[in-house]
Parts: sequence; structure tokens; C-alpha cells
Amino acid sequence: MSMDERKIVACVDRSQYSLAVADCASWVSKQIKAPVEFLHVIDRHLEQGSGEDHSGAIGFDAQENLLNKLLSSESEKTKLAKTQGRLFLNGLRERALEDGVTQADSRIRHGTLVDCLLELQDDTRIAIIGRRGETSVASNRDIGRTFEAAVRALNKPVLGVHEQFKIPERFLFAFDGSAVSKRGVETVLQSRLFKGLKGTLLMCGEKRSSGIKLLEEAAQALSDSGIPTEFNHVQGDVVTQMVKGLEIHQADMLVMGAYTHSPLRKLFLGSKTEDMLRATKVPALLLR
Repeated sequence: MSMDERKIVACVDRSQYSLAVADCASWVSKQIKAPVEFLHVIDRHLEQGSGEDHSGAIGFDAQENLLNKLLSSESEKTKLAKTQGRLFLNGLRERALEDGVTQADSRIRHGTLVDCLLELQDDTRIAIIGRRGETSVASNRDIGRTFEAAVRALNKPVLGVHEQFKIPERFLFAFDGSAVSKRGVETVLQSRLFKGLKGTLLMCGEKRSSGIKLLEEAAQALSDSGIPTEFNHVQGDVVTQMVKGLEIHQADMLVMGAYTHSPLRKLFLGSKTEDMLRATKVPALLLR
């Protein structure tokens, strides 16, 4: 499948993040001229406690009747979830078409979001996901576990959005001279997503001539490609300086490498990716 045939996969649930995901997907679609597919995943395990007492010794006939009752109940729950999901997706699809998207489709899957995204990965150009969802909102988590798992699992760019979305005008690129950063610059150079935007490359840490040279060359390459880009080097904590950088440079989108350490190492060193996402509310394009 060619690049132009691949889709923007907009992952939506019933949380307040869905409208932001939909609006972001519309903007991305119009920028890169790609179709949108709204993906809604229904958990396979819809069963909830009914409050009835099913304990105790019961006969074979009673067991069979109970099993049939439970299966019927779960079937009804699945049908209801599908119906609600279709209505929900139709609303988002209409919103995107009214916003100027030329092609918008929807898909309902059963299972987990990560498994479904991996199945669709070959047909995906970029995945758009709310940084929190139904379960993380209920548990008051800053960053949803599903969001983190999706970013770690996919080898496609993931654009994480907050509760509200506005079209960005300037991006801040967290550049550290690493292979991930260099590939990230290539991604920006090759993508129509950044057409009409201005950028700033920001490097944090000890100043070294080799690092400054890489920073300057990357900024020049972006500027030469039609994306006016400044660069700056600051010392101090990466997260603190990046948050300041968003404000100083009036950037309304963050571009960064994501989860470059293993989950095991994260237990000991923490995750700068999560720290950054907790500290900011702008859309974040995460590159692996």
C-alpha cells in the first residue's frame, strides 16, 4: 500500500477527549490529504456483576438455564454497545465531513486498542489518541495506560491530544542530537503536516560544539524546506526547559522522541516522555 493510501486512525472512546481527537484528525487530514478512520474498540469483557447471587450448589438444569441467561444478557450488552458505538461514530464522522474532510470512515472492533492498532498498522500513517480515556479519567491518572502502551507498541507516529484542540501555528521540537531526533527531523521534512507552521528546535543540557552544529544544521534543513525554524540551546532540566520553551516561543504543538528507554528501566529512571506530557496541554507528536 502506498503512503497516500494509508489512513489517519483516530482512536475514540466515550470520554471527553473524543471531540478533540476528531477535530485534530480533521486538521491532520486536510494538511496531509489523507482519509480518516475513526476507530472505536469495545472491550470483549462487557460483563458486569448483576447483583444476583449465583453461589451455592445448583442442579444441572439450573446451571444450564443460568448459563443461557448469562449468554443472552451478554449478547444484549454487546448489541447495545455496538449500536451506541455506531451512533457515536456516525456523529464524529459527520463532524469531520462538515469540517472539510473529504473521506471519513469508521470501524468498530472488539478487543484491546493496542491489538487493534497493531492489526491496522500497515494501513496507518499516523494514529491520533487522547492522552487519557474513559478508564484513566475514572481513575484520575494523568496519562492513560492505554495511551502509553500504544505509543510503545506502534512504529508509527502517534499524536496525543488533550481535552481541547486548536489548530497549531508553531511547533517546538525537543532535539538532542540522537538518532531518534535526526529521524524526527527527516519525518518533519517529508511530511505535509508541518506545511504553514513555524518551528523551534530546542536542545537542553551541556553545551558542546558538536551538538550545536547538529542543532544548527537541522534548523537550516527545515528552513530550506519551507518550514521557518529557529533553534536554541539551554541548560537545565529537560522537562522544565521544554515547558518554558513552549511559552517563550509561543509554540502550540510539541514534537519529541518517545519512550526511548525500556519499561524496566523506567521503573528506576522514570519517563521523561510522561513527565513532559503531564506538564503540557498542547498536542504532542511522539516519534519512536
